[in-house]
Amino acid sequence: MARNEFRFVVDGVDLSPEQQTLIAAEIQKAGLAALRTADARLTNPLTVGHGNIKLRPEWYGLWVIDGPFAQDLGQKINDIGFWIQR
Repeated sequence: MARNEFRFVVDGVDLSPEQQTLIAAEIQKAGLAALRTADARLTNPLTVGHGNIKLRPEWYGLWVIDGPFAQDLGQKINDIGFWIQR
């Protein structure tokens, strides 16, 4: 399975935690819009991540996972109760 990683780095600018969270959210939106623009063929996408700098830093940002790993991870998330059937 291919992995593509894109980064946005801001150096030399002091940003407040609120500004960092706002910028992270906007970058997440832009990344998803770029996937649509590029007509990426996702079969079963799962997005994981956050823009809250107080949470675990390794999940800071947004990960778009597709394919069998997305299915497995999504099932594990369902199993621990993050999903409620309506």
